Amino acid sequence: MGMKRHYFWLVILGLAVTLTGCKNSKSSDETSETATETADETETSSTADDLTTILPSSVDTTLETHLNLARNAVQAWHPDAALTYVSIELPASLALDSGNEVYVFGSAQDTGNWWTYSLSQETGKFVRAIIPKEDFLGAELTPVNLEYWKMNHVEALQLAEDNGGNDFRLANTGTRVTLFLSQRAPRGWLWWSVEYKAPSGESFTLLVNPNRGEVVDENGNELSPSTESAEDATGPAETSL
Repeated sequence: MGMKRHYFWLVILGLAVTLTGCKNSKSSDETSETATETADETETSSTADDLTTILPSSVDTTLETHLNLARNAVQAWHPDAALTYVSIELPASLALDSGNEVYVFGSAQDTGNWWTYSLSQETGKFVRAIIPKEDFLGAELTPVNLEYWKMNHVEALQLAEDNGGNDFRLANTGTRVTLFLSQRAPRGWLWWSVEYKAPSGESFTLLVNPNRGEVVDENGNELSPSTESAEDATGPAETSL
């Protein structure tokens, strides 16, 4: 039930951002049909410029800007608010600048709610919302240790693609990908959870450590070795919010 609520709120937040950034619709039915056909084609095929082929560093500045926007906005809620969770939902095309980002913050001054900042990469429009913890993500999350966030979602996606993600997408046309950054099992480390969801409902998940580059399955079994020593994997334990 918790996972269903989790996805329900992500869908609601994504829809809110999409509606906020809507452009005026075209008056011509023919134009509308052409746009729909183009969108369908984009959903089912990757382009030469998708997230699996670009340089991960090319999106660093954009993500830093978006995170800073969220940090500045959350100050009006509670100055002590700490980043606890990030999600980036991508379409099947994996096209550049086509996803929806959600930044989640927690505060010791409001133990019952999460504060969220949702942003459309395509339009730049955003929505802020306060959501009860029992409705979204659960009552506790450990703040993200930013010192060990050394890999953006594009690099994490590309590592996941190399370790089975691409095979899953090829076998399941129309698969969408959502990436979640959080402190979680296994080991309580900071992980990018890369979740592939096919139209049939079948799913495939890999975890990528954004500090060491290690790729594991959901049970913690190593698929791709890390590039750093275990001692450098994560920082000291954080207090849950």
